[in-house]
Amino acid sequence: MDKVPEANITYAPVWEYLPQNEGAINIEKDWWKAFESPQLTQLVEIAQQKNSDVIIASERVKQAELQMKIANASLFPTLSLNASSGEKRSKPEGGTWSNSGSTSVGLGASYEVDLWGGEMANRHAAKSNYRASVFSNEAVRLSISAGVATAWFNYLALQERTITAKKNVEIAERIQKIVDSLYRNGAATAADVAVQKTNLLSQQNALLPLQLQLDQTRAAIALLEGQVPQAYQLASEKISDLKIPKLSAGVPADVITRRPDVAIAEAQLKASSANVYAARTAFLPGLQLSGSAGKSASELFSLNSALQSTGWSLSLVQTIFAGGRVANQVRISESRRVELLEQYRKVILTALQETDDALNRVNITEQQENNQQNILTQASRSLKLNEDRYREGSIDLQTLLDSQRSFFQAQDSLVQQRLARLKATVDLYKALGGGWQNQ
Repeated sequence: MDKVPEANITYAPVWEYLPQNEGAINIEKDWWKAFESPQLTQLVEIAQQKNSDVIIASERVKQAELQMKIANASLFPTLSLNASSGEKRSKPEGGTWSNSGSTSVGLGASYEVDLWGGEMANRHAAKSNYRASVFSNEAVRLSISAGVATAWFNYLALQERTITAKKNVEIAERIQKIVDSLYRNGAATAADVAVQKTNLLSQQNALLPLQLQLDQTRAAIALLEGQVPQAYQLASEKISDLKIPKLSAGVPADVITRRPDVAIAEAQLKASSANVYAARTAFLPGLQLSGSAGKSASELFSLNSALQSTGWSLSLVQTIFAGGRVANQVRISESRRVELLEQYRKVILTALQETDDALNRVNITEQQENNQQNILTQASRSLKLNEDRYREGSIDLQTLLDSQRSFFQAQDSLVQQRLARLKATVDLYKALGGGWQNQ
């Protein structure tokens, strides 16, 4: 008989050892509305209905629920109905043919007694797997919502950067006119004209990659929405008009209990513990109770003068030798449980790291945006003063071009800093599990 391996199948959630949820924050389920972007709200709501990953995750929840119902069927006995009718012709050697027929109908019932709790463990495993699929569905929805928000902010930033690049082209065209005028009056050289022409062409060329990225981002949003990219159109908003909500992370226990991926890992660990117990019960004898009742007659298709019968049986089954199959199945279950326990710990540590990183990025990007706004103010003032000074002939063309370049870079950097701050806020929402709560 295979030897039963030793296994410890108990565990405690890690957050039992962390601080309690004092000062925990509440995040609205529709957290994306905090940015006060009507277009973003519409995009997220559509994605929650039509995104392929969301639909796939929902179907997996249905499959897990059906598997749980299959496991729960072990609570009930199995009933079977059988009926048969037939005829046989026989002829003894040297005799004549004779016909004989028979008809029977019977009802049978069997039930496996859950002596050691193995079936109950299977039901617990199925329930935990179902809960894991529900949490996985929530994790997918959170990921898609965050993905839509990030893509939308990217789109608005690219729109703003494209507008800034076009304005920079207009400034280059204005400077080109100034250089041409000075050249005609003998106050500028042909080299100055060529330098500014090169600058103008460079600014016009800088528009092309921005327009390409804008189209690619629009197509990415269409994919998230479950739409065909070619004909997909988006409304417009100003990225500077979006509100950036203030968030605090709360204590560690608050962080890890509000994330669906942590709940998934815990549910999977519970299922693996139940699977270990169910596998170990295979070493123990099984008890099955069965009963039957029926009628049979020697006449074809007739039960008028039938023989009635009833019976029951109680059977005990014990596996003596299986070539190590049962023992190795237990070891596989135990190894799987150890794997999931380490995965559980890893998910918790990752949750804490992601929250800490997101908090730091929110704080840093806010400071960077404020600093960049001051840089832009000074760059705008410098460009205006140098344009006037160039007309007066007190500075050379290169100084003016440097001022224009600094102004353009300051404008472009401000938009990118705004985008970085918005994305950091989305990442913080995601790190905190959005508005989801483990019930």
